[in-house]
Amino acid sequence: MLYLTDDVPIWKDEFKLLTREQLNIPALHMMGYAHFQTVHAVLDTHFHTNMEFVVVMNGKQQYVVGGKRYILYGNEFFVTYPYEQHGSGGVSQDVCEFIWFQIDLSSSKNFLGLTPPHSEYLFRQMLNYHHRTKKTNIKDVSLLHKAFCLFSSKELPQQTLGYSYFLQFILKNICTPDVELKKDIYSEDIQDAMTFIHENLLNDLSIDLIAEKCGLSSSRFKAKFKEQLGITPHAYINFLKIDSAKIYLKDMDKSITDIAYLLNFSSSNHFASVFKKYTGYTPTDFRNKKFSGIMI
Repeated sequence: MLYLTDDVPIWKDEFKLLTREQLNIPALHMMGYAHFQTVHAVLDTHFHTNMEFVVVMNGKQQYVVGGKRYILYGNEFFVTYPYEQHGSGGVSQDVCEFIWFQIDLSSSKNFLGLTPPHSEYLFRQMLNYHHRTKKTNIKDVSLLHKAFCLFSSKELPQQTLGYSYFLQFILKNICTPDVELKKDIYSEDIQDAMTFIHENLLNDLSIDLIAEKCGLSSSRFKAKFKEQLGITPHAYINFLKIDSAKIYLKDMDKSITDIAYLLNFSSSNHFASVFKKYTGYTPTDFRNKKFSGIMI
């Protein structure tokens, strides 16, 4: 089992990590940003000694904890607790953009740079947080992204502003009363759209038709859908189709062309192109690897 310390700074185009020393905020062990524009390597099962939050900005992420699979889209976050084993369940990480950070819960003293009673309050709220996933919103995700960008600055005023943004995110999302967590995370019209998409996935789904079904104009529907899910309706439909394709590919009696047309792709080439974009494999390679015993 891997133990990841996340104490080595990284600064690449698609993957950035700021360490405890760089952040210089008590109890904030690390903070990272990733933007995978193609499928990424499998996230091996591992654990941390800290509490970890992953906040999805755009796209889709998948995690497995205790044998249970969690699928997250934009404006949702995922929590793992100290020493809890987690990973991507043997599958590649999807096209996505996300921020993650770890909180050291070993002491309430000067917690996140605060003094009593504020440090004690925040420490207790964090210690008593027992939710796996939660919906946030695009404004709060933007706050967190700004915080990361400002933390990476060498200028103290910029870092201080980033610190204020980070605290705002924590207070608005981690210290929210449980009653807030039980509210519907999507508006009724977007819920209607999602239901319609799921029920008609194998049919010809145009944006205009979906918008009409939930009582919105096409432009308003696209904007509202992206705001609430952090992903475009078109990308959401493709994610669902690719997930279905993985199941259909287990049926060796179905040809790849059959599956392409079943899922309403214009051609088998178009299906193969979209499938590779979202999985890193062609449908043929996926089918061959799946049945050669390789977990993907």
